Amino acid sequence: MNPQLREDILNAVRSDAKVKQDASGKYLQKIVCPTCHKAEAFISVEAPWMIKCGRENKCGAQHHIKEIYPEFFETWTDRYEPKTEQEKQANPTAVADGYLRDGRGFDLLKIRGWYTQEHFYSNKLGIGSTTVRFMLPQGYWERILDKPQRFGSQKANFVGPYKGHVWMPPTTSYADLAKENEIWVVEGIFDAIALQHMGIAAVSNMSCSNYPNIFLQEIQKVCAQGKRPRIIWAQDGNRAGHKAIKKFSKLAGSNGWQCGAAQPPEGKPYDWNDLLQRGQLEDKHIDKYLHWGDLLLAGTASEKALLMYNDRPSREFWFTFENQLYWWKLDMDAYDKEVRSYDVDGGEQLTEKQRDAALKSAGCVVRICTAMPKPLYFQANHVTDESWYYFSIETPDGTIEKKPFTPKQLTNAGEFKNRLLAIKNSWWTGTPKQLDRIMQDMMHNLRTVETVDFIGFCDIHRAYIFNDIAVRDARIVSVNDEDFFQFGKLAIKSLSSQPELSINPDLKSYKREWASHLLTAFDNAGVIATAYWVGSLLVQQIRELQQSFPFFELVGEAGAGKSTLLEFLWKLVGRPDWEGLDPNKMTTAARGRYFSQVSNLPIVMIESDRENDSKAKQFDWDELKPAFNGRAMRSRGVKNSGNDTYEPPMRGSIVISQNAKVEASEAIMSRILHVSVTREHHNARSKVSSDWLARCPVENLSGFILDVIKNEKTLLALFDDRSGVYEQQLTQIQELRMVRIIKNHSQLLALLDCLGDEGLKVFNEQQLKPVRDYVIEMALERQRSINSDHPMVVEFWEAYDFIQSRNGDNKLNHFGDDNKGIAINLKEFESWCGDYKLRIPTVRELKPFLSTSKSRKFIESNKVVSSKIKIDKSIRCWVFEAEK
Repeated sequence: MNPQLREDILNAVRSDAKVKQDASGKYLQKIVCPTCHKAEAFISVEAPWMIKCGRENKCGAQHHIKEIYPEFFETWTDRYEPKTEQEKQANPTAVADGYLRDGRGFDLLKIRGWYTQEHFYSNKLGIGSTTVRFMLPQGYWERILDKPQRFGSQKANFVGPYKGHVWMPPTTSYADLAKENEIWVVEGIFDAIALQHMGIAAVSNMSCSNYPNIFLQEIQKVCAQGKRPRIIWAQDGNRAGHKAIKKFSKLAGSNGWQCGAAQPPEGKPYDWNDLLQRGQLEDKHIDKYLHWGDLLLAGTASEKALLMYNDRPSREFWFTFENQLYWWKLDMDAYDKEVRSYDVDGGEQLTEKQRDAALKSAGCVVRICTAMPKPLYFQANHVTDESWYYFSIETPDGTIEKKPFTPKQLTNAGEFKNRLLAIKNSWWTGTPKQLDRIMQDMMHNLRTVETVDFIGFCDIHRAYIFNDIAVRDARIVSVNDEDFFQFGKLAIKSLSSQPELSINPDLKSYKREWASHLLTAFDNAGVIATAYWVGSLLVQQIRELQQSFPFFELVGEAGAGKSTLLEFLWKLVGRPDWEGLDPNKMTTAARGRYFSQVSNLPIVMIESDRENDSKAKQFDWDELKPAFNGRAMRSRGVKNSGNDTYEPPMRGSIVISQNAKVEASEAIMSRILHVSVTREHHNARSKVSSDWLARCPVENLSGFILDVIKNEKTLLALFDDRSGVYEQQLTQIQELRMVRIIKNHSQLLALLDCLGDEGLKVFNEQQLKPVRDYVIEMALERQRSINSDHPMVVEFWEAYDFIQSRNGDNKLNHFGDDNKGIAINLKEFESWCGDYKLRIPTVRELKPFLSTSKSRKFIESNKVVSSKIKIDKSIRCWVFEAEK
């Protein structure tokens, strides 16, 4: 084992403070088992290949170290390439040697001369990698060694036709193989080498779709008269492999070959090479794999049941056949009667043929389910205390559907039957006792998958979880066949299906020219909106660093391009044909769910402020205040017998888009970054660019979100540094007095830098400079807006002045001319407005804003005043300072 690799593995294992070395110094103990999650696993210090669980009876799981720390097995060239030219000449296969020894567990002395070290380069992707190459009869096959995920689904490279042929060790001839009793035909070359290590004659057909007819013909030519080796079809243990085994066995059998089959352990993604590394290719294991192969080739359900009984006698058991569930039960009376018919004293004296006939006659086989349900894993929402078992249900026609089952549906045969019928023609006809037995057997050592109830960033696991892909530590993985994401020992998925993001992981199709079109079409507003989008993709980390993140308001007259801009920005994160939702059209519960759907993504509210619909209940902007700091905006009770509540935090950012700007309390206004989109810059060039942005498909733009996520650490460091610098600069501007406004706009300036040369390189310095000036003007404008009265308050004082000016007498100020200020009874004010036919907001609408009055400073509400208008009467008034 490479000394540096060994040291890296041990250091990673020791990073858990609970891990201890045993007294002998030979093992590290107290490791958390990835299967049962108990701290009872251990690993060898000398050869840290396998993590084994010490709970032999309750778990006993074994995990190869590359499953837990795959990052140590991705860059073979970096670790094994000789440092000098002399060393390279001395060992031209050093990297390939390291991969085959430490990555595959092979004895290099047994395979010396079977391979060469080469290099593969993809012209399409512009990247290359060291490879290990094996020659084929008419070409070669090579495995890509360095981060093969960079090449998409291509992990290997074929050159030349191989149909009908196999790979076999170059030191082995057809004549040598013809002398063997058995020849195993496996899919992978590494699988064949693994079996060769254990003394089994094995060849690789390279693909389960390749029937090696030419190879079989060559073997037949050199076979002794009437003697052929038995062909063991040992393809991979998946659906395609099973189908190939049955097909190839039937085809070879029709050509006079004796055939058998072998299968690796069911339910585990292990191939023959994996089993070699786990020490599970001994004779006792091989016998088991051959038995499983016989079960696969069984022609009828009764034949399979008999094979299973002979291997492990039991009076009744369940089994699967042709994607259906069966129950086998031995009728002892019928068996005894059958035995007596052979005129012998006991079953032990029967011949094997007689015994099989008796068992076949007395064994009762009943179909209990017309589909094959198979539990994949357990998943739970720990916050709401809900849990599910995630099943794959396969029907005889090969259709597979995946559905979650609740514990109640698995413990009640009636509910299980109803749930199963959600899949076409999937009928359960078994008994409750049979269901309990099957579920207990199926769920032994069932894995657990971590869950989140949103789409986006999970702060616990520091990973971005989307619909079809996930990203962690700049590593992109696709959802697997069981609908979850695997990052080493972390298995995770999202329980949410909304929103559905279509993110293209192929960054080669990402069209970066969108930036110039955006600048042409939307000028400063487009760049600022994009910068805010970057902040939205990192919002939880930003709140961790700086405790808050501002809201963003995009305002503009009809036809200014707000919708086009928003729809384009959504395409940058993989969401086509989307703008946002109107909070006024949602119930409180729906609004709460909408705010909780995403993490590190924008939450857009559109057209929520309507001047022409004052009678309709409007969304209260003050509801958003907790979101500024990432706190919960609503709370609901958890369905249990306790006092628990569920308060999902605000994990996203808030974007508001409407024609009229938000008019709200100072607390809300100071939390908003306000940007206006106008029609002033519209011209022929901007129209062309705007059309390009609208037409560009999401698959050519969604690379933006991956660009941001993969550069997360760089962008956050840049943001944290620059926001402090800009905060100091803005503090020097005398007109800017509110700390929150300064902080919000300094964050926006820092996000602009994240788009620049030191960040994502979307815009250059020349393009960003005028945008920074625009942001500073935004901050000044926001400060002026905060300093002035709310429009409703302005209307109030205009109406007051108008009423007071009529006929020159005092109608509203109950302080009179005593210079104590202004005391107004709002009911009287409303009445006078009616008399003069003044259209103003209702008193109910005015009250929340009157307390913010600045031109005539608010002092107190509902103060009892001795009226100078109604002599000797006490009137409840709102009191303000007189205008200075």
